[in-house]
Amino acid sequence: MKRILPFLCMLFLFAPVVHAQEYYDDEDYYNDDDYYEEDSDDDYYDDNDDYYDEDQKEHEENDEISYIINKTRAGDQCIKISLAVDFPTNFGNPLPTKDGKLKMGGIGTLGYKYFLKDWFAVGADVGFGFNSTIGGNTFNWIPIVVSATVQPSVKNFEFPISMGIGMAYESYNSKSYWPGLVIKPEVGVHYKINQGWSVGCDVSYTILPQLGKTWDTGSKNIYGKFIMVAACARYYF
Repeated sequence: MKRILPFLCMLFLFAPVVHAQEYYDDEDYYNDDDYYEEDSDDDYYDDNDDYYDEDQKEHEENDEISYIINKTRAGDQCIKISLAVDFPTNFGNPLPTKDGKLKMGGIGTLGYKYFLKDWFAVGADVGFGFNSTIGGNTFNWIPIVVSATVQPSVKNFEFPISMGIGMAYESYNSKSYWPGLVIKPEVGVHYKINQGWSVGCDVSYTILPQLGKTWDTGSKNIYGKFIMVAACARYYF
């Protein structure tokens, strides 16, 4: 009995400690589970955040406000292709009737512009034009023009205002004239479809003076004047 009594006392003293340790171990396990659940929740929310970010990104990319304006910037370049109808204004009636000396004609033009500013560009273009005459002949001309352009814009609409000057090769009835002076003020309205393309309409007043008296005192000066209405497309790069 004397030997058992110390053992019982020791058991009595250490039992609460063991029980408390087991309890705390269980509590640690509980906390670990709780931590695991919290991690899972965090992962879930992170996934939702990632999903929200992708959804927000797609919304911003497709948002009308973010893509409606395709603004031209300094350093942009563009190539312009245009087809125009031209109306001679000082050769009688320009329409295809008997009282006109030079009939309505057409011209195709290929041009290039470089934007030094968002609103200012310099460039050059070359074209090939023709007009039929009262006698069934054809007046051909090939203008080469350099120009400066001021281009204000409102959202996707561009309003180029250009002033060009250059030279032209002119031929009529086996006779040619070179170099002929070209003066070409021009205005237009263009719609920029996206960052690469715009389409629109240009109207110009082209003057082709033939200064015959400069070369021959017996000749006379002739000032060809044309109103041209062009449909055009521009490719930006």
